[in-house]
Amino acid sequence: MSSDVAVTLLDASHPRWAYELERAGILLGLSANPTLFPYHFLYATLSKIGGKLAIFRRGAAIVGVGFLFPRRLSRLGDRMHKTYTLRFHSVHEGAVNSQEMTAACERVLPEASVVFYDPTGGLSYYRTSALYGMIDIGRPDEFEAAESRAIQQRVWGAAVEFLYPGDIHSSEFGAGTSLVARVDGKTAGFLFGFYSFGGVPLPADWEERFNGAFRIESQTLGVLPEYRGLRIANLLKKQQAELAWREGVGVVSWTADPLQYPNAALNFGLLKAMAFHFTPNLYPFRNELNRIHASRFSLIWLVGSKRVREMAPLAARAEIVDLSNRPRIPRANDGCRAARFDLDDEVIAIEIPANWTSLQAEDPVQAQEWRMLTDEIFSTYIGLEEGRYTVTGVGTAGERRFLIAERSGKQLWQRLGEED
Repeated sequence: MSSDVAVTLLDASHPRWAYELERAGILLGLSANPTLFPYHFLYATLSKIGGKLAIFRRGAAIVGVGFLFPRRLSRLGDRMHKTYTLRFHSVHEGAVNSQEMTAACERVLPEASVVFYDPTGGLSYYRTSALYGMIDIGRPDEFEAAESRAIQQRVWGAAVEFLYPGDIHSSEFGAGTSLVARVDGKTAGFLFGFYSFGGVPLPADWEERFNGAFRIESQTLGVLPEYRGLRIANLLKKQQAELAWREGVGVVSWTADPLQYPNAALNFGLLKAMAFHFTPNLYPFRNELNRIHASRFSLIWLVGSKRVREMAPLAARAEIVDLSNRPRIPRANDGCRAARFDLDDEVIAIEIPANWTSLQAEDPVQAQEWRMLTDEIFSTYIGLEEGRYTVTGVGTAGERRFLIAERSGKQLWQRLGEED
Protein backbone atom coordinates (compact mmCIF):
# COMPACT_ATOMS: atom_id res chain seq x y z
CA MET A 1 0.00 0.00 0.00
CA SER A 2 1.61 3.28 -1.07
CA SER A 3 1.46 6.23 1.28
CA ASP A 4 2.89 9.69 1.56
CA VAL A 5 3.05 9.42 5.35
CA ALA A 6 6.54 8.92 6.75
CA VAL A 7 7.48 8.17 10.35
CA THR A 8 10.57 8.90 12.41
CA LEU A 9 11.16 6.56 15.34
CA LEU A 10 13.27 7.70 18.28
CA ASP A 11 14.41 6.21 21.58
CA ALA A 12 16.50 7.52 24.47
CA SER A 13 19.75 6.91 22.56
CA HIS A 14 18.87 9.73 20.16
CA PRO A 15 20.40 13.13 21.04
CA ARG A 16 17.07 14.89 20.44
CA TRP A 17 15.05 12.48 22.59
CA ALA A 18 14.18 14.93 25.38
CA TYR A 19 13.57 17.80 22.94
CA GLU A 20 11.23 15.77 20.73
CA LEU A 21 9.27 14.50 23.74
CA GLU A 22 8.80 18.04 24.99
CA ARG A 23 7.73 19.21 21.53
CA ALA A 24 5.25 16.33 21.28
CA GLY A 25 3.76 17.35 24.63
CA ILE A 26 3.30 20.91 23.41
CA LEU A 27 1.72 19.76 20.13
CA LEU A 28 -0.73 17.52 21.97
CA GLY A 29 -1.60 19.94 24.77
CA LEU A 30 0.02 18.02 27.62
CA SER A 31 -1.60 19.69 30.65
CA ALA A 32 -5.10 19.59 29.12
CA ASN A 33 -4.93 16.17 27.46
CA PRO A 34 -5.97 13.29 29.78
CA THR A 35 -4.92 10.67 27.20
CA LEU A 36 -1.23 11.59 27.38
CA PHE A 37 1.30 9.74 29.51
CA PRO A 38 3.31 11.75 32.06
CA TYR A 39 6.50 13.23 30.70
CA HIS A 40 8.66 11.53 33.36
CA PHE A 41 7.44 8.09 32.22
CA LEU A 42 8.07 8.85 28.55
CA TYR A 43 11.48 10.35 29.30
CA ALA A 44 12.84 7.67 31.65
CA THR A 45 10.83 4.49 31.11
CA LEU A 46 9.32 4.20 27.62
CA SER A 47 12.67 3.56 25.94
CA LYS A 48 13.83 1.36 28.82
CA ILE A 49 10.99 -1.09 28.19
CA GLY A 50 11.74 -1.15 24.46
CA GLY A 51 9.24 1.51 23.40
CA LYS A 52 9.70 4.34 20.93
CA LEU A 53 8.47 7.80 20.06
CA ALA A 54 6.90 7.97 16.59
CA ILE A 55 6.58 11.27 14.70
CA PHE A 56 4.39 11.09 11.59
CA ARG A 57 4.77 13.58 8.77
CA ARG A 58 3.05 14.20 5.49
CA GLY A 59 5.61 16.21 3.60
CA ALA A 60 7.12 18.65 6.10
CA ALA A 61 4.01 18.83 8.30
CA ILE A 62 3.62 16.75 11.46
CA VAL A 63 0.24 14.98 11.29
CA GLY A 64 0.47 12.77 14.33
CA VAL A 65 2.52 11.59 17.28
CA GLY A 66 2.58 8.05 18.53
CA PHE A 67 4.17 5.96 21.23
CA LEU A 68 5.12 2.36 20.50
CA PHE A 69 4.60 0.06 23.49
CA PRO A 70 5.81 -3.57 23.58
CA ARG A 71 2.82 -5.89 23.21
CA ARG A 72 4.09 -9.39 22.46
CA LEU A 73 7.26 -11.34 21.71
CA SER A 74 6.86 -14.57 19.77
CA ARG A 75 9.13 -16.98 17.98
CA LEU A 76 8.91 -17.20 14.20
CA GLY A 77 11.25 -19.88 12.96
CA ASP A 78 14.72 -19.08 14.21
CA ARG A 79 14.03 -15.47 15.19
CA MET A 80 11.97 -13.54 17.70
CA HIS A 81 9.14 -11.38 16.37
CA LYS A 82 8.14 -8.20 18.20
CA THR A 83 4.63 -6.80 18.24
CA TYR A 84 4.02 -3.19 19.32
CA THR A 85 0.95 -1.21 20.27
CA LEU A 86 0.94 2.15 18.47
CA ARG A 87 -0.72 4.62 20.83
CA PHE A 88 -1.61 7.27 18.27
CA HIS A 89 -2.46 10.95 18.80
CA SER A 90 -3.58 13.02 15.83
CA VAL A 91 -2.27 16.57 15.69
CA HIS A 92 -5.25 17.78 13.61
CA GLU A 93 -8.94 16.96 13.74
CA GLY A 94 -10.31 14.63 11.13
CA ALA A 95 -10.33 10.98 10.19
CA VAL A 96 -7.15 8.96 10.63
CA ASN A 97 -6.20 6.09 8.38
CA SER A 98 -4.95 3.57 10.94
CA GLN A 99 -3.55 1.22 8.30
CA GLU A 100 -1.52 4.07 6.85
CA MET A 101 0.06 4.76 10.24
CA THR A 102 0.85 1.15 11.11
CA ALA A 103 2.23 0.52 7.61
CA ALA A 104 4.58 3.50 8.00
CA CYS A 105 5.91 2.00 11.25
CA GLU A 106 6.28 -1.48 9.78
CA ARG A 107 8.32 -0.10 6.88
CA VAL A 108 10.82 1.21 9.44
CA LEU A 109 10.51 -1.94 11.57
CA PRO A 110 10.32 -4.64 8.87
CA GLU A 111 10.66 -7.55 11.33
CA ALA A 112 7.91 -6.35 13.67
CA SER A 113 4.12 -6.00 13.70
CA VAL A 114 2.24 -2.90 14.85
CA VAL A 115 -1.28 -2.77 16.31
CA PHE A 116 -3.04 0.59 16.04
CA TYR A 117 -4.61 2.01 19.20
CA ASP A 118 -6.67 5.20 19.51
CA PRO A 119 -7.05 6.21 23.19
CA THR A 120 -10.11 8.31 22.30
CA GLY A 121 -11.86 5.56 20.32
CA GLY A 122 -14.52 3.09 21.35
CA LEU A 123 -12.88 1.01 24.10
CA SER A 124 -13.96 -2.04 26.04
CA TYR A 125 -13.26 -3.13 29.60
CA TYR A 126 -13.92 -6.43 31.26
CA ARG A 127 -14.26 -6.69 35.01
CA THR A 128 -12.85 -9.67 36.88
CA SER A 129 -13.08 -10.54 40.54
CA ALA A 130 -11.14 -12.68 43.03
CA LEU A 131 -12.08 -12.45 46.71
CA TYR A 132 -9.47 -12.51 49.49
CA GLY A 133 -11.52 -12.05 52.63
CA MET A 134 -12.98 -8.56 52.41
CA ILE A 135 -10.67 -7.54 49.54
CA ASP A 136 -11.73 -8.02 45.91
CA ILE A 137 -8.90 -7.98 43.35
CA GLY A 138 -9.47 -7.94 39.60
CA ARG A 139 -9.41 -6.10 36.31
CA PRO A 140 -11.32 -2.80 36.44
CA ASP A 141 -14.48 -1.83 34.65
CA GLU A 142 -14.64 1.49 32.80
CA PHE A 143 -15.66 3.48 35.89
CA GLU A 144 -12.92 1.95 38.05
CA ALA A 145 -10.34 2.56 35.32
CA ALA A 146 -11.26 6.26 35.30
CA GLU A 147 -11.10 6.34 39.09
CA SER A 148 -7.46 5.32 39.01
CA ARG A 149 -6.55 8.88 38.00
CA ALA A 150 -8.27 10.33 41.05
CA ILE A 151 -6.51 7.82 43.29
CA GLN A 152 -3.15 8.76 41.76
CA GLN A 153 -3.86 12.40 42.50
CA ARG A 154 -4.79 11.73 46.12
CA VAL A 155 -1.85 9.41 46.85
CA TRP A 156 0.89 11.51 45.26
CA GLY A 157 -0.64 14.99 45.34
CA ALA A 158 0.36 15.30 41.70
CA ALA A 159 -0.72 17.82 39.08
CA VAL A 160 -2.88 16.45 36.26
CA GLU A 161 0.03 16.27 33.81
CA PHE A 162 1.68 13.68 36.09
CA LEU A 163 -1.31 11.31 36.04
CA TYR A 164 -1.52 8.17 33.89
CA PRO A 165 -4.57 7.93 31.59
CA GLY A 166 -7.37 5.61 32.64
CA ASP A 167 -7.75 4.07 29.17
CA ILE A 168 -4.58 2.00 29.67
CA HIS A 169 -6.85 -0.49 31.46
CA SER A 170 -8.87 -1.12 28.29
CA SER A 171 -8.79 -4.47 26.54
CA GLU A 172 -7.60 -2.81 23.33
CA PHE A 173 -4.50 -1.24 24.88
CA GLY A 174 -3.42 -4.54 26.41
CA ALA A 175 -1.41 -3.46 29.44
CA GLY A 176 0.87 -6.06 31.00
CA THR A 177 -0.88 -5.63 34.36
CA SER A 178 -4.28 -4.02 34.97
CA LEU A 179 -5.69 -4.52 38.47
CA VAL A 180 -7.77 -2.72 41.07
CA ALA A 181 -8.58 -3.52 44.67
CA ARG A 182 -12.15 -3.13 45.97
CA VAL A 183 -13.35 -2.84 49.54
CA ASP A 184 -17.11 -2.86 50.13
CA GLY A 185 -17.60 -2.14 46.45
CA LYS A 186 -15.35 0.94 46.47
CA THR A 187 -12.07 1.27 44.58
CA ALA A 188 -9.32 1.28 47.22
CA GLY A 189 -6.19 0.90 45.12
CA PHE A 190 -4.73 -0.09 41.77
CA LEU A 191 -1.70 -1.61 40.09
CA PHE A 192 -0.71 -1.34 36.45
CA GLY A 193 2.32 -2.16 34.35
CA PHE A 194 3.51 -2.64 30.79
CA TYR A 195 5.18 -5.36 28.78
CA SER A 196 8.89 -4.90 28.27
CA PHE A 197 11.33 -6.15 25.67
CA GLY A 198 14.16 -7.08 28.02
CA GLY A 199 15.49 -4.82 30.75
CA VAL A 200 18.44 -4.62 33.11
CA PRO A 201 20.92 -7.49 32.59
CA LEU A 202 20.23 -10.70 34.50
CA PRO A 203 22.82 -13.03 36.01
CA ALA A 204 23.93 -16.45 34.81
CA ASP A 205 21.24 -18.38 32.91
CA TRP A 206 18.22 -16.45 34.19
CA GLU A 207 17.68 -14.77 30.82
CA GLU A 208 16.74 -18.08 29.21
CA ARG A 209 15.15 -19.90 32.17
CA PHE A 210 12.87 -17.00 33.13
CA ASN A 211 12.28 -15.61 29.61
CA GLY A 212 14.11 -12.38 30.33
CA ALA A 213 13.59 -11.10 26.77
CA PHE A 214 9.91 -10.45 27.54
CA ARG A 215 9.04 -9.07 30.96
CA ILE A 216 6.46 -6.95 32.72
CA GLU A 217 7.52 -3.52 33.95
CA SER A 218 5.28 -2.93 36.96
CA GLN A 219 4.79 0.81 36.80
CA THR A 220 2.58 2.19 39.56
CA LEU A 221 0.83 0.87 42.66
CA GLY A 222 -1.33 3.10 44.83
CA VAL A 223 -3.59 2.52 47.83
CA LEU A 224 -5.80 5.21 49.34
CA PRO A 225 -4.76 6.20 52.89
CA GLU A 226 -8.01 5.06 54.52
CA TYR A 227 -7.47 1.51 53.25
CA ARG A 228 -3.85 1.05 54.24
CA GLY A 229 -3.09 -1.71 56.70
CA LEU A 230 -5.36 -4.19 54.92
CA ARG A 231 -2.44 -5.72 52.96
CA ILE A 232 -3.90 -4.51 49.67
CA ALA A 233 -0.49 -3.85 48.09
CA ASN A 234 0.57 -7.39 48.92
CA LEU A 235 -2.59 -8.84 47.35
CA LEU A 236 -2.25 -6.75 44.20
CA LYS A 237 1.36 -7.88 43.75
CA LYS A 238 0.55 -11.55 44.41
CA GLN A 239 -2.20 -11.43 41.79
CA GLN A 240 0.18 -9.75 39.37
CA ALA A 241 2.74 -12.52 39.88
CA GLU A 242 0.16 -15.26 39.37
CA LEU A 243 -1.27 -13.75 36.18
CA ALA A 244 2.22 -13.09 34.77
CA TRP A 245 3.34 -16.66 35.43
CA ARG A 246 0.19 -18.06 33.80
CA GLU A 247 1.03 -16.29 30.53
CA GLY A 248 4.67 -17.33 30.56
CA VAL A 249 6.24 -14.14 31.92
CA GLY A 250 8.92 -15.10 34.43
CA VAL A 251 10.35 -11.68 35.28
CA VAL A 252 8.48 -8.68 36.67
CA SER A 253 10.50 -5.55 37.33
CA TRP A 254 9.82 -2.12 38.74
CA THR A 255 11.63 0.87 40.16
CA ALA A 256 11.50 1.81 43.84
CA ASP A 257 12.92 4.54 46.01
CA PRO A 258 15.56 2.76 48.12
CA LEU A 259 14.91 5.10 51.05
CA GLN A 260 11.22 4.21 51.49
CA TYR A 261 11.41 1.60 54.25
CA PRO A 262 7.72 0.47 54.16
CA ASN A 263 8.10 -0.25 50.43
CA ALA A 264 11.40 -2.05 51.07
CA ALA A 265 9.74 -4.23 53.71
CA LEU A 266 7.06 -5.20 51.17
CA ASN A 267 9.40 -5.62 48.20
CA PHE A 268 12.26 -7.48 49.87
CA GLY A 269 10.86 -8.81 53.13
CA LEU A 270 7.56 -10.15 51.83
CA LEU A 271 7.55 -10.37 48.02
CA LYS A 272 11.17 -11.57 47.84
CA ALA A 273 12.22 -9.20 45.07
CA MET A 274 15.87 -8.19 44.74
CA ALA A 275 17.89 -5.21 43.53
CA PHE A 276 21.29 -5.24 41.86
CA HIS A 277 20.89 -2.14 39.70
CA PHE A 278 20.82 1.45 41.00
CA THR A 279 20.25 4.71 39.11
CA PRO A 280 20.78 8.05 40.87
CA ASN A 281 18.44 10.90 39.98
CA LEU A 282 16.35 8.80 37.59
CA TYR A 283 13.20 10.94 37.36
CA PRO A 284 13.07 14.71 36.76
CA PHE A 285 9.84 15.27 38.74
CA ARG A 286 8.88 16.43 42.24
CA ASN A 287 5.74 15.68 44.25
CA GLU A 288 4.70 15.16 47.88
CA LEU A 289 6.49 11.80 48.10
CA ASN A 290 9.50 12.93 46.06
CA ARG A 291 10.69 16.33 47.28
CA ILE A 292 14.35 15.33 46.88
CA HIS A 293 15.84 14.09 43.60
CA ALA A 294 14.36 10.71 42.69
CA SER A 295 17.05 8.00 42.77
CA ARG A 296 15.80 4.46 42.21
CA PHE A 297 16.54 0.76 42.46
CA SER A 298 15.50 -1.42 39.56
CA LEU A 299 13.88 -4.41 41.24
CA ILE A 300 13.80 -7.90 39.77
CA TRP A 301 11.04 -10.30 40.78
CA LEU A 302 11.45 -13.87 39.56
CA VAL A 303 7.79 -14.86 39.67
CA GLY A 304 8.62 -18.40 38.58
CA SER A 305 11.28 -19.01 41.24
CA LYS A 306 10.78 -21.20 44.28
CA ARG A 307 11.30 -18.39 46.79
CA VAL A 308 8.55 -16.31 45.14
CA ARG A 309 6.13 -19.17 44.41
CA GLU A 310 6.43 -20.22 48.05
CA MET A 311 5.87 -16.73 49.42
CA ALA A 312 4.49 -16.54 52.92
CA PRO A 313 0.71 -16.90 53.29
CA LEU A 314 -1.39 -13.76 53.29
CA ALA A 315 -1.61 -13.60 57.08
CA ALA A 316 2.20 -13.56 57.46
CA ARG A 317 4.34 -10.48 57.89
CA ALA A 318 7.49 -9.42 56.10
CA GLU A 319 10.68 -11.20 57.07
CA ILE A 320 12.75 -8.60 58.94
CA VAL A 321 16.23 -9.26 60.33
CA ASP A 322 16.85 -8.05 63.89
CA LEU A 323 20.33 -6.60 63.50
CA SER A 324 20.59 -6.07 67.25
CA ASN A 325 21.17 -9.82 67.42
CA ARG A 326 23.46 -9.95 64.36
CA PRO A 327 26.57 -7.94 65.36
CA ARG A 328 28.71 -9.68 62.72
CA ILE A 329 26.80 -8.00 59.88
CA PRO A 330 28.75 -4.77 59.30
CA ARG A 331 26.96 -1.50 58.66
CA ALA A 332 27.96 0.56 55.68
CA ASN A 333 26.86 3.81 57.30
CA ASP A 334 25.89 5.43 60.56
CA GLY A 335 22.94 7.62 59.69
CA CYS A 336 23.46 10.19 56.96
CA ARG A 337 26.86 11.59 57.93
CA ALA A 338 29.33 8.70 58.12
CA ALA A 339 29.92 5.80 55.74
CA ARG A 340 32.40 3.04 54.98
CA PHE A 341 33.34 2.10 51.43
CA ASP A 342 35.82 -0.70 52.20
CA LEU A 343 33.47 -3.50 53.33
CA ASP A 344 34.22 -6.95 51.94
CA ASP A 345 31.86 -9.21 53.93
CA GLU A 346 29.35 -11.73 52.61
CA VAL A 347 26.43 -9.71 54.01
CA ILE A 348 26.25 -5.99 54.78
CA ALA A 349 23.60 -3.62 56.13
CA ILE A 350 22.88 -0.17 54.71
CA GLU A 351 20.96 2.23 56.94
CA ILE A 352 18.05 4.22 55.48
CA PRO A 353 15.66 6.71 57.13
CA ALA A 354 12.88 5.34 59.33
CA ASN A 355 10.31 7.65 57.69
CA TRP A 356 11.57 9.09 54.44
CA THR A 357 8.32 10.80 53.43
CA SER A 358 7.96 12.88 56.60
CA LEU A 359 11.69 13.62 56.70
CA GLN A 360 11.51 15.21 53.24
CA ALA A 361 8.70 17.49 54.40
CA GLU A 362 10.05 18.34 57.87
CA ASP A 363 13.81 18.53 57.34
CA PRO A 364 14.73 18.87 53.66
CA VAL A 365 18.38 19.62 54.47
CA GLN A 366 18.83 16.34 56.33
CA ALA A 367 16.81 14.53 53.66
CA GLN A 368 19.23 15.83 51.03
CA GLU A 369 22.14 14.58 53.16
CA TRP A 370 20.56 11.12 53.33
CA ARG A 371 20.04 11.04 49.58
CA MET A 372 23.54 12.21 48.70
CA LEU A 373 25.29 9.76 51.04
CA THR A 374 23.16 6.75 50.14
CA ASP A 375 23.52 7.54 46.42
CA GLU A 376 27.27 7.16 46.92
CA ILE A 377 26.87 3.98 48.98
CA PHE A 378 24.54 2.31 46.48
CA SER A 379 26.70 3.34 43.54
CA THR A 380 29.72 1.81 45.27
CA TYR A 381 28.27 -1.45 46.58
CA ILE A 382 25.21 -2.44 44.53
CA GLY A 383 25.80 -4.32 41.30
CA LEU A 384 25.62 -7.58 39.41
CA GLU A 385 29.36 -8.05 39.14
CA GLU A 386 31.39 -10.42 41.33
CA GLY A 387 32.36 -8.71 44.58
CA ARG A 388 29.46 -6.26 44.59
CA TYR A 389 26.16 -6.71 46.40
CA THR A 390 22.48 -7.47 45.79
CA VAL A 391 19.78 -6.15 48.11
CA THR A 392 17.66 -9.11 49.25
CA GLY A 393 16.17 -8.13 52.61
CA VAL A 394 15.47 -5.56 55.31
CA GLY A 395 16.45 -5.21 58.94
CA THR A 396 15.95 -3.15 62.07
CA ALA A 397 17.94 -2.24 65.16
CA GLY A 398 15.61 -0.54 67.62
CA GLU A 399 14.14 2.43 65.77
CA ARG A 400 16.74 2.30 62.98
CA ARG A 401 16.01 0.79 59.55
CA PHE A 402 18.30 -1.05 57.14
CA LEU A 403 18.55 -2.75 53.78
CA ILE A 404 20.32 -6.11 53.82
CA ALA A 405 22.62 -6.86 50.87
CA GLU A 406 24.38 -10.12 49.99
CA ARG A 407 27.51 -10.55 47.92
CA SER A 408 26.67 -10.99 44.23
CA GLY A 409 27.94 -14.15 42.62
CA LYS A 410 27.24 -17.68 41.44
CA GLN A 411 26.16 -19.06 44.82
CA LEU A 412 23.64 -16.28 45.34
CA TRP A 413 22.24 -16.63 41.82
CA GLN A 414 21.76 -20.38 42.30
CA ARG A 415 19.83 -19.84 45.53
CA LEU A 416 17.69 -16.96 44.31
CA GLY A 417 17.01 -18.56 40.93
CA GLU A 418 16.02 -22.01 42.17
CA GLU A 419 12.88 -23.03 40.33
CA ASP A 420 9.63 -24.26 41.85
